[in-house]
Amino acid sequence: MLWPVLLPPQFSLYCLDDVHKGFYRLMFAANTFNDCFPVNFLNVLNGSGETKKRFQAVFTAYQGLDNDPKQEFEDVFDNQVRCIQFLGNTAPQVLFPTENVADIWELAKKLGGYLYSTTMDLACFKNITINPADDMRSHFERFKHDNGDVCCFCGTEEMMEERNVEPDEGAISEDEKQWRASYDHYLPKKHYPFLAVDFNNLVPCCQKCNEKAKGELDVLHCDGVRSLAFNPYTDHLPVSLEATYESINGTFAMVVDIEGTADQLAEKADTWNRTFAVLPRINHRLKKFNRSWLGPLLNGVNDVANARTVLNDEVRRCNLDQKIERDAYFKSLCFEAISNKPDGDISSFIETINQSYARRRI
Repeated sequence: MLWPVLLPPQFSLYCLDDVHKGFYRLMFAANTFNDCFPVNFLNVLNGSGETKKRFQAVFTAYQGLDNDPKQEFEDVFDNQVRCIQFLGNTAPQVLFPTENVADIWELAKKLGGYLYSTTMDLACFKNITINPADDMRSHFERFKHDNGDVCCFCGTEEMMEERNVEPDEGAISEDEKQWRASYDHYLPKKHYPFLAVDFNNLVPCCQKCNEKAKGELDVLHCDGVRSLAFNPYTDHLPVSLEATYESINGTFAMVVDIEGTADQLAEKADTWNRTFAVLPRINHRLKKFNRSWLGPLLNGVNDVANARTVLNDEVRRCNLDQKIERDAYFKSLCFEAISNKPDGDISSFIETINQSYARRRI
């Protein structure tokens, strides 16, 4: 992540996660089906047949398991509900199901996915919460108010706005076709279904980071080995990047890379880049740095002192606007690198830019 974000506090939607995890704990304690829920949630089960059907499917499958598979399923649950805490520690092992519990695991994934895609925004659920006006739209607006519009993972795109959200297997009713904000499951619900409606695991981001880069990648593992990862809600130190502007084949080129720190921060940075492919994306864009960013900024500047002033002013502006303006984070990083160059280098940059713009005016 390029900067930490704040999770809106005390939102009514958060109680669905308590119901979801509480269902499993009460089921493991040998309660009857109805006794696995808070009394008011029975109104949701009565109001949404599909929600009840998916809870019931998991409950029935669990009752049919022998003792050993039951214990395995419970162990996986107990382990995975704590996995957010594992982001900064590779010592704990993450448990995944074996073939012995494959059937109930598939049902658990369908349940978690449905609670996220549909139940969370149904009127019958919102009506049992403290504030029925709380929904995914208002949560997203509050998130943007607190954190800005730009994706904290890449800094180059705005967060994904409202879109059509349906169950993974497709909608069978109008209630299942919801137009609302779609968040990234930081730990994918395909692998961590018990965290499907845990907002500590739900992070708004851009479409490129969510769907085109990350997809179902697991930030806790790389090639089967446990890895460190940023927690965007609790880590205060973000990725440390550096920009270099050097001559390559006779032409100055800007390149951004992870700063070599050889510590946990660098390991988390590697996971960040592996997951969201930010450096390849930004360095591809920086192939046009001279023409698209540096040239327009320094066009008409005739001396080194003025150039440094312009560069430093733009760095300060971008630092203030990085959460509300696309690319501002990387503009600040790159322009600061140039501002720190020797006078002779900056003078040659100015001369090259002015010559380029002079040719355009001919």
